[in-house]
Formats: sequence, C-alpha cells, structure tokens
Amino acid sequence: MTLQPPLPRSARSATAPPPISNIPEQSLPFQGRDEQIAELMRLFSRYGHVLLHDAESGQGFGKTQMAIEYCKRFTRRYNVAWWFDCFGEQDDTRLAALIEEQYRVLRERCAQAPGAPPRSRPDSKWLFVYDNVSDPDRIYDHFVPGAGHRLVTSRTKGLTWGENCLALDGLSQTIAQALLLEHADGITAEQAEHLAGLAGGHPGALLMAADNVYQFGYEGYMAQLTPATLDTPPHGTPVLSPGSLLDPIDKRTLIEALLRSPVNGTRETFDLWIQSVQLAVDPIQLAPLVDAGSTRNRTIAIVNFAVTSPAVLTALADALEEQGDNEATRVVRHLVDKAVKDGKQGGSS
Repeated sequence: MTLQPPLPRSARSATAPPPISNIPEQSLPFQGRDEQIAELMRLFSRYGHVLLHDAESGQGFGKTQMAIEYCKRFTRRYNVAWWFDCFGEQDDTRLAALIEEQYRVLRERCAQAPGAPPRSRPDSKWLFVYDNVSDPDRIYDHFVPGAGHRLVTSRTKGLTWGENCLALDGLSQTIAQALLLEHADGITAEQAEHLAGLAGGHPGALLMAADNVYQFGYEGYMAQLTPATLDTPPHGTPVLSPGSLLDPIDKRTLIEALLRSPVNGTRETFDLWIQSVQLAVDPIQLAPLVDAGSTRNRTIAIVNFAVTSPAVLTALADALEEQGDNEATRVVRHLVDKAVKDGKQGGSS
C-alpha cells in the first residue's frame, strides 16, 4: 500500500507533534539527559538507525522515556513519528505480527491524511521508534522499508551494532536527589540522599520510591524495603512486593499505562473501572484502596495490591477493555497476560 505524507512542516507550530504520530505521553518526569539527547541527534546526522541501550545490560535506565523526549524535542524535524512497541517479545514470529499490526494502523492513518502526492517509501522526515526490543541484532529484519530514521531501544547492546549506538546509564546523585525532593512530598534532603543511594540513579526505582513515599511516608516506605542481600539487584536497588508477578520496570509501565488510559479521564470513568474490577474479585479487598487520595495514588495502591494476584491483575485488564480499545489498554493487556502466563509457568516448575 502506498503511504501518503502529511502536510508540510511549516503548517504547524514548534511544539505540535508531527501530523501523523502515536508517540506516547511522557510518563516519568524527565531530567538530566541533555547531553545524551544531543548525542542521539549527532548520531542521526550520520546514521539512519541508532540503538539506545543500557550501559549495564538489562538494568532499565530510562531508554523509553529518553526516546519519547527525543521525539518531543525534535518534533519539527519529522512529518511522521511512529512508535512500535515490541514488548520485549523474544519469539520472532510473534514479534513480526506485533510490528505488522502496528504498521497496519500507520498505513490506515497515512491513507486518511491530506497532503502532498503519495510517496512509495518513507524518507528522512519519518521517524520510527522500535521500543523494548529483546534482540537488537534481529530487529533489522522488521524495519519498515525506506530511508526513515529508526531509533531502537533495548536492554542489551547486541553484537552487530558499531558506532551507531548510545549507552544509557543512571542519573547522577545530584539529579536523583532533586527528582526525589520534587516528587516525594515531605522528605528531607538527607532522606532524599539515602533513597537516591539505594536507587543507584535508576529512574524507575527513583520514581517508584517517590510514589511509595507519597503514599506511605518515608518511614512507612523504609519499613517495606527488603534488606540488601546478595540477591539484591545491582546498585542496591531495593526489592519490593515479595511474590510480585511483575518486575519493577513492568510494574512502573503498568501504572503509567493505567494513568494515561481512558479510565483516568474523569472520576466517573475511574469509579466505573473500579466497580467492574470489584465485580470480578472480592470487593472488600479493594475497599481500603479506592479512596486513598488522588487518582494517581489510588492507581498505585491498587497496582501494589494486584501484582501478587493473577485474578486481580486479570480483572484490572478486563475492566479496562470494557471502556474501549486504545494504546494504553493494549499495553496493560500485554503486561498482564505475560505476567499471568509467567506466573503459571513458574508455579508449575
């Protein structure tokens, strides 16, 4: 199918997204990556595709958020910015199906867009982001044909990428403390310094700490931390929620997807979502969590409760789908299905 480019860039403001775009909203406060974003731009001036990976394999140092920020800062460079969520899928056939479905949506959007005469192939004014790629050495086979820019994020560097890649490590201690002081109300500078040290500059761990401090207070949060042992993840990042079906990164992704989903549009839609969840599980279990402050805090509290229960996780996703199909809903469904499947396999092993 021939893709049709949208209106020229001159027709939009500096802050408007490209006419055809599905770039996610920034789900975490973004700080301290100016040099790396400038380096991404430099790499794109030399290469058509760039890999953004963790400096320490698998540690999740905020690649997705940085990719979103790059898209936001350089929006006027592109006429199309399209996000392919690869979900860390390791099976090549399923990965191809995921990408093809998301590409189908892009083709539909392009077919409906007014503008210049159609072109058969994307050019350098098109940006494709392949997020959360399990094996960056295999993603080449799934690139959309053409000369568009491709930004790949992965927890590993792979073996076939040369100089067209950028390693992402943790935030500095100073920025980590500032992030905590901004988002964890009521903590002192000394407490922020302690939490920043525990998180080791990991953005996800920092924001999870801020969320929990906001909900439980500093002392209450500290009481929940698993003591550091040889099994503690790198940087001494604390392990929370023993028995959780989701790792900290997936848990954060689930929370942020729920927050940008339609159920968080109004208090009415949120209440309808909770009522649907309560119909599927024991309503007494959720009662203390439903009115725990702001919508964000209630969502965090519900997820903290749900991550150890396949039934509650499934109910969250099912109730979300009742309010419509959208990008956030699909992210939640994928995470929940994967967590429940992995939990069942782990229980039978």
